[in-house]
Amino acid sequence: MRRQTGLGPRRPRALRAALALLLLPLLSGLLASAQVLQAPGEATESTFRREVRGQWFAWLAAHEEGDPLLAAQKVEEIVKHARKIGLKRLTDLSLAATLLARREATQGSPEKARWALDAAVRLDPELPEARWARVRLALKAEHLAVPRELVGALRASVVDLEGRRVLLVRASLLLVLTLAAVGLSFAVLLVAGAVRRLFHDLTELAGRWVPPSAEPVAALAALLLPLLFALDVGWLLLWLFALSLGYADRSVRWAAVAGLVPLLLVPPALDRAAVSLSVSASPVLRGAEALQEKRYDQRVLDDLEAVKTLFPEDADVRFLLGCLYQQLGQNDRAVAEYTVAAQVSTAEVRALVNRGDIRFVDGDFGAAQEDFLEALRRDPRDVRARYNLSLVYGETFRTVEAQEKLTEARALDNALVTKFLDSPTLVKVVSLGYTPDEARAKIGLLQRDPRSRRVLGHFHVGSVVGTWAVPLAVAIPFAMAAAFLLDSLRRKGRGYAVACQKCGRTFCRLCKPPGESPLLCSQCVHVYLKKDGVSIETKLQKVEEVKRRQGTEERIRRVLNLFLPGGEAFLDGRVAKAAAILALFFFALLAALFRDHLALSPRPGAERLAAGTLAWGLVAAGAWVAGQLAARKG
Repeated sequence: MRRQTGLGPRRPRALRAALALLLLPLLSGLLASAQVLQAPGEATESTFRREVRGQWFAWLAAHEEGDPLLAAQKVEEIVKHARKIGLKRLTDLSLAATLLARREATQGSPEKARWALDAAVRLDPELPEARWARVRLALKAEHLAVPRELVGALRASVVDLEGRRVLLVRASLLLVLTLAAVGLSFAVLLVAGAVRRLFHDLTELAGRWVPPSAEPVAALAALLLPLLFALDVGWLLLWLFALSLGYADRSVRWAAVAGLVPLLLVPPALDRAAVSLSVSASPVLRGAEALQEKRYDQRVLDDLEAVKTLFPEDADVRFLLGCLYQQLGQNDRAVAEYTVAAQVSTAEVRALVNRGDIRFVDGDFGAAQEDFLEALRRDPRDVRARYNLSLVYGETFRTVEAQEKLTEARALDNALVTKFLDSPTLVKVVSLGYTPDEARAKIGLLQRDPRSRRVLGHFHVGSVVGTWAVPLAVAIPFAMAAAFLLDSLRRKGRGYAVACQKCGRTFCRLCKPPGESPLLCSQCVHVYLKKDGVSIETKLQKVEEVKRRQGTEERIRRVLNLFLPGGEAFLDGRVAKAAAILALFFFALLAALFRDHLALSPRPGAERLAAGTLAWGLVAAGAWVAGQLAARKG
């Protein structure tokens, strides 16, 4: 029989007020402990929308009205609620504020742009896009604040997982490309320094089969043989490298060989960079990183919901979504995801543990106990489930059972249980997360499913071995082996042509009689050493020839040094100095040229500073000047 309204004894209002006062400390303690798991009444999506989204729209209105005090107050309320539920970064809102600041700056409102960027940094202090936007604004208005803002931007680029990944990929690519450019320069300089003597030897060799008038043509055809077979300049360089290696000194020779090694790394480095950047766009990895950084990003949630639609039977995607909703304090949605995850996979334990944690905080100890027991039934060696179960027994005054479960947990992993006890969470129970490493492994599994092709970041095909199967890269080791084999055969045979130390004319053993000086050609031996009746006119003619040859060679070396600073030092055998100058020049040049094209962040709001491009250009110019000065001093 249902009691009628107004019938029965009424509890005095004073008694109800006294009970409320007695329960107030308990409720406040429960609310204070709910930094990760929200207390009942606050763990709903509507609460999050009211405290975060609602205040965000209020901030937008205050910003548009030009009320910085009210706007700052709304931002503080958003941040206060975020800290209460354990969030450290509100990336989604911070990016929106950064884009708004860019629009304000474009429309000629630098003051409102500064307010928006202040809000962006307050919402996410570690967002690189917001920090670099502040640097750009400081360069235009507050020059004294540039160093401070620059330090903050650099720190954010290192601390933020996305920024650090982009920074590492860009630095790795720049390093590999720089080493490849230096190695390619060494090969070009090696060929340029030996081409005259190589042409002489090829001419002498062609004389065995063709008439004297056709010898230069045959030698030129041998030099350009890859082009005659419709191959490109890369194959021509490898061909000339193999023919020219033996003409160089030992230090130059080994430097040129070592310089070809980075060329082998370019295809796999580009492939690895592309894979890393594409996988970083995966909602699964971005969700795991948002969970690790305690970051709110609505785009990640929306993308993961789309992945869940494609893979409704995947327990990992459900569990990750549940972790993210739990982090946002939306415990009702988290429980729903954990429930489905536990249903679709009989081996799923993590979802049961986290669902039990939420029910523990809600005070539903019976349901929490059922979750932990079911988790232990599926995996008896789960330490967290056993530890949390001991807490449930402790809260329900079953001290003997609580101590028994704690002892069992210690027996499984004493170090982990000691860690839990030494640094307990505010909600006592411990939850499981989803790490970026687990996300990458999951992406690898999802890529085998054809449905995964519809998910951004899951489209990589191919193999690591396939990235090395570039014909020109495969030819590099064979070119090295052929160069050393040819060098060995030629040293056992007639050797190499040399350049006269006086006039620079090339000659070989067949060009002069035996017994003459090996350092001078026959003409210089007669003119400068034997002096056997050579007329004054002949000597003057020889002197003019020497000057002309030396001038031509000097101009060629200067031209090479103009395009490859440090090239003259390399030709003179100063390999270390040439390598240092070329490396600095190419690194700065590539950094300046590819700032807007190499390893860009997928987030909106990223914009390059023109000052950065100018700085790298100045570094490249300084290295070029150093190369010219080194040539003059040499």
